[in-house]
Amino acid sequence: MSNKINTLIGSDIVIKGDIIYNGTVHVEASVEGSLISSKNKESKLYINKSSVIRGFVDASNVAINGTVYGNVYVYDLLQLGSDAFIKGNIYYKSIEMEVGAKIDGRLVVCDSKEELDLHKIDIESKGNSTTIKGN
Repeated sequence: MSNKINTLIGSDIVIKGDIIYNGTVHVEASVEGSLISSKNKESKLYINKSSVIRGFVDASNVAINGTVYGNVYVYDLLQLGSDAFIKGNIYYKSIEMEVGAKIDGRLVVCDSKEELDLHKIDIESKGNSTTIKGN
């Protein structure tokens, strides 16, 4: 995958609603909604130190150094920076974590993409959603 950033969402933006994307996306904004990558193409999501996400994250490759209030589903590699804070469960295949990263939730390793999908479907269905709405 190239290092080219397809989309940059700047820090002066507030988004209310889900974002569905392809390619490489760098988020510096506040998002009140979920970040969902299209699974038919390789993608990378960067969540900057200043970002606050209130919704779930569903992606192939993710680097988080900001705050996420919601579950995180990562199909390949999750990288947590030293300023990352996740209030929700993390379902992942592979993880790298720097000293200082904070998780208020469970870490669940998934051996296959199908296992990860089963967790996501069960948890994020409208009636069962655990996405945290408040602080």
